Amino acid sequence: MGNDKLPPTRLIVKVFRLNNALVKQKNRHMSAFNLTSIQGDVLMYILNCYKTREINQLDIQSVFKLTNPTVSGIIDRLEEKEFIKRVRSEKDARYRRLVPLPKGEALAEDLWRSAREAEEHFVKNMTPQEAAEFQRLLMIALKTAEEEEDEETKGDGSA
Repeated sequence: MGNDKLPPTRLIVKVFRLNNALVKQKNRHMSAFNLTSIQGDVLMYILNCYKTREINQLDIQSVFKLTNPTVSGIIDRLEEKEFIKRVRSEKDARYRRLVPLPKGEALAEDLWRSAREAEEHFVKNMTPQEAAEFQRLLMIALKTAEEEEDEETKGDGSA
């Protein structure tokens, strides 16, 4: 062929495979804490933000780009496992804020360490310059994908 550019479909397949590998790796790491990958991500987000502002289900939906039923299930599981609880918002009684319980707070350092180790493992075969360039390119691709997603949402009347 001689053309070293990948057809778009092959690139998408590689991105999909990369996503699957990362989720599997994160699930392995999070299983030590009785969490799935996404449960760990949501718990880390709550732990990172709850002291400075109220976090509710809509925040989780927005940050992680997940649907309401998916986020409800994640929050239900975290609550059942006694990592978080829902508490009436002090600012708006229509909402429930998400706050960590002692069991969730006790995991904070281990969750951050696990996330750092996973990221280091992911870029271990890259030079620092390659890792920085990879991060830059990922942000461009993510921004493009999210802009397209936002436009589709506006176009279908579900905004």
